[in-house]
Amino acid sequence: MRTTILAAGVCALALTGPGWAQQSANSDDDTIQLDTIVVTTPLRRASSLERSTSSVTVIGEEEIRKSAALDLLSLLKTQPGITATSNGGLGADSSLSLRGASAAQTLILVNGVRAASATAGTLNLSSIPLDSIDRIEIARGGHSAQYGADAIGGIINIITKQGGPCPEGKSACGSVTAGIMHPWGGTLSGNVGGGTEDGLRYSFGASILGTQGYDYRLSPGHDLDKDGFTRGSVNFSLSKEMAAGAIYTDGLYTRGRNEFDNDPFGNVSHTDNFSGRLGARLDHSESWTSTVELSTALDYASISQDGVAGDDFDTLRYGLLATTQKQFDLGATHHIVQGGVEAYRDSVKNSAVSGVPYAETKRDLVAVFGQYSFEYERLTVDTGLRYDDNEQFGSVTTYNVGASYELTDGLVARASYSTGFRAPTFNDLYYPDAGNPNLKPEESRSYEIGLNWRIADQTTLDMALYRNNTDDMIAWAPIDPNDPGGPWQPSNINRARVTGFEAKLEHRFDPQWSVRAMVDVREPLNRSAGAHGKYIAYGERFRSSAGFTYTPTEDLSLSADLLYVSSRYADEFNARRLPSYITADFSAIYAIDEKSQLKFSAQNIFDKKYETKETFRAPGRTLNLSFTRSF
Repeated sequence: MRTTILAAGVCALALTGPGWAQQSANSDDDTIQLDTIVVTTPLRRASSLERSTSSVTVIGEEEIRKSAALDLLSLLKTQPGITATSNGGLGADSSLSLRGASAAQTLILVNGVRAASATAGTLNLSSIPLDSIDRIEIARGGHSAQYGADAIGGIINIITKQGGPCPEGKSACGSVTAGIMHPWGGTLSGNVGGGTEDGLRYSFGASILGTQGYDYRLSPGHDLDKDGFTRGSVNFSLSKEMAAGAIYTDGLYTRGRNEFDNDPFGNVSHTDNFSGRLGARLDHSESWTSTVELSTALDYASISQDGVAGDDFDTLRYGLLATTQKQFDLGATHHIVQGGVEAYRDSVKNSAVSGVPYAETKRDLVAVFGQYSFEYERLTVDTGLRYDDNEQFGSVTTYNVGASYELTDGLVARASYSTGFRAPTFNDLYYPDAGNPNLKPEESRSYEIGLNWRIADQTTLDMALYRNNTDDMIAWAPIDPNDPGGPWQPSNINRARVTGFEAKLEHRFDPQWSVRAMVDVREPLNRSAGAHGKYIAYGERFRSSAGFTYTPTEDLSLSADLLYVSSRYADEFNARRLPSYITADFSAIYAIDEKSQLKFSAQNIFDKKYETKETFRAPGRTLNLSFTRSF
């Protein structure tokens, strides 16, 4: 496997040879200037993407609009580092993870607010409508020194629409979209936003989606029915810039009903999700800024079986974040110092399994953190240190150090080392008659070296080699190994090591044609007793994607993506294998006039039959036709 990873790296370097560099010789009329991209996720402050000491991907609103994806899982599946699994189609239980980590080891934020359930430790991805998203920032690698628990594999920060000045000087602008899909369903969404010269920005949106779905399960004995899904959502954002700083608030609320086949544990779930924050920024001077944010997130899920009420998993999180940041220059060196305090409470007060409540219903966390960065000519260095004190399991200290250096114009090398941890969930600790309150947090060590290369104004390449070692991983197993049908309990018995190489190449031939390609090679090894040397269950070893966007006229835009995922094992002993698969997606957008657009998209065009989770049928061919009117 190490040979495969090295060979993939050599191939990626070969792609950047004279054939690609030749594009920089185009005439000025053909040159496509790429804007400098600023990201906020990796360091909890604005920083340049090209000079980042982390591996970061940004997906903007235009890319989302042109995508064939109908949900977040489909949108992100072609990005480097991502593993996407689902127990069916739209609305089904699904998860995203980064660099071979588990879904619970990947931190998902909504506008910087951690949104995962405190019981399961993961987020109901169907609760995030694409219509509400402005952009997505994906920071791969350990980031616990900035964000604390659960950022072992990385962070996915979903930023909702924030508003801003409208074109043509209008005071308000927006759009309405209506669509139909097959398997039969429909969507309706709308958004209005705007901004004023005195610094007011606002955005409000709503959407509804419904589909009759299809029969998810492949195993015998389940309900032979279609598993439908409905979801409604609202999102809002309001901010005001003032002479001494700014005040701001934003939030996303969704409510859904999902049918599924998980006998005897239920076949319908009703969910409510909300993530929101209220904050203020105080500008002490041009170089010194402080912020205070209040945040809350709820994840409610009620399970029923044929109309009979079942389990309830209701989690509520509310917290406080305060930071201060100072910048200063000493000679030719630019310095940035940031410090902060974070506190939040997790509560599962109304949660119960078979009518039995959790033994503990709340826990508090308090953390202090600091970051120091400096820039000297072509060199950037980022460091971070964080101390977390958790009421349940005690304290954890994490840190990171990273550096990037511009070897030559447009070619930036980077390296980093970080430690991280994942906190046990309420299910791990206190699941009625099964949890283990003596669990310790999982701990990790991550290494990375990478290159970001703007080969020409039209061509960019980003690639990285990485390794992540995780100890004290939490695994559920029968209390009596000789009685797998008896009671199970979690313990800190597992270890894992993931080594990988990832690369993404983007090139624009001219204003009409652009192409992209991604390769992701991993060795996800289980280092636990009894399964040492086996591959991690559902650990992907190779995946790649390729796509293009073609704009033959000002009125028509065409996009397509092809994804290949190699075979994976569905168990820790590598006895059951899921076959490899290839899917193809396509979208076409036609501008009827300046304010009206028609979009047709097709996912899994060739109706490939495959599974990302054992016994759960992945979506077949899915078609969508929508009409958008702007105002």
